[in-house]
Amino acid sequence: MTEPRLIVEVRYGKLAGKKAVVEPGQKLRVGRTDLADLVIPHDGQMSGVHFELQWDGARCALLDSDSLSGTKLSGRPTKEAEVGHGGWIQAGETDFMVYVEGKTPPPRRKMSEIEREGEAARLDAAARALTLLRGQAESAPLYAVVDGGRERRVLEVLRQHVEPHQSLYDGLQGETLEDVAPYLVGPMRKDSELLERLLTEGFGRRWGIFCTSYEKFVEVRRHFRRFLMVELESKHEAVYFRFYDPAVFRTFWPTCNAGQQKELSEGLEEIFVEAKNLSVTALLRSSHQE
Repeated sequence: MTEPRLIVEVRYGKLAGKKAVVEPGQKLRVGRTDLADLVIPHDGQMSGVHFELQWDGARCALLDSDSLSGTKLSGRPTKEAEVGHGGWIQAGETDFMVYVEGKTPPPRRKMSEIEREGEAARLDAAARALTLLRGQAESAPLYAVVDGGRERRVLEVLRQHVEPHQSLYDGLQGETLEDVAPYLVGPMRKDSELLERLLTEGFGRRWGIFCTSYEKFVEVRRHFRRFLMVELESKHEAVYFRFYDPAVFRTFWPTCNAGQQKELSEGLEEIFVEAKNLSVTALLRSSHQE
């Protein structure tokens, strides 16, 4: 069995969602200058090389690099310590979380005979969706917008895989609502383990929608942030718009006129949504063929 990689994620601030991946037998230096592997240039309280992590495939060792302001693990100052899965490191004014790739297996669910039959059908549909989206990932960068509030497992999966993910909420709202926020994920390659996990566990359970785009991550995120709030014409009241819920998107899309569909899909090559019958609906294909 291949040894897992270590994932170091910047938690808040300008670089929130940025990840560094450490292969077994390697180390990661974190600091403010180019002498580090993971660079946090805007943190004036961080040393040039502030701390390093050594990963042997099973254990992670934290070593403070004689930093000026010190390094904290779980809120306590430390010079040298072992960091477990889900460990919280503070250096300068930046927070980091440490995860072992794919550490937590899917939860086991007790099912009746009828439920097991339904689950088998869902898994078959998920496998077909995975084949389709892997093919799409070969031709264009593949992203997902997933609902962190759908169930706790969603965010757990995102954190334990190497692809970048970032809340569509910013600032204090993003920190306060991180457990229920929508997240942009990607790009995911054809062989992405995260893509397989999102579909195997989430397809048919309304975890999110997928899209392809040649735009950079920051631009795709900026695009989707425009639709987080909508105004109800009848009440002139702004409300949250859960467009990333497949049931919402597939219902809303046909009600849009051409101009609204163009606005929703600006910068995107295709949008993929799970259908009610557990197939995958490609919403932009017809318009692209015209």
